[in-house]
Amino acid sequence: MTSTDWKVRRVHPELDAETWRDARLDALRVAPTAFASLHSEWEKKPLREVSAWLNRANHFAAFAKGRALGIIAWSQIAYPAGRHRAQVLNVYVRPEARGQGIGDALIEAVVRHAEKHVLQLELGVTADNPAALALYQRHGFREIGRLPRGYHHADGFRDEILMLRPLDGPKDAAAQHP
Repeated sequence: MTSTDWKVRRVHPELDAETWRDARLDALRVAPTAFASLHSEWEKKPLREVSAWLNRANHFAAFAKGRALGIIAWSQIAYPAGRHRAQVLNVYVRPEARGQGIGDALIEAVVRHAEKHVLQLELGVTADNPAALALYQRHGFREIGRLPRGYHHADGFRDEILMLRPLDGPKDAAAQHP
């Protein structure tokens, strides 16, 4: 599969809920320790809850033939003094789609969209995920801290690396809403 076989676009909360949930469940099944959510909680969610959840952030996916090969989201900080900031969430590319530039395209889509609204993107990644760390570093994210035992799963704790990417967003970013 080449980049001409897939396309990154915004996720439509109602029309894409099922394919997005399928990708999310795959992420939680394939890489459960990379995420704070649990597969068991997401597999029980009805589509109307998934749609409502998709409405709470700016979701993008790489689609091929109606299937989400990779997913990502960003969400602006809600409190007034933090509205110039946003969090990058739920980054995942299916194993069979890796190595095709999908992760890069997803990050680029979020940066292009978010820079119209905020001045910086922030994220957390488990310290034992070198592929994700390399992806974020390629796109200008830098480590700003480490949260010891930031994630706790059945097999133990994992440190969370906190990363930041400044954006050239609007000067009135705190007043912008996506």
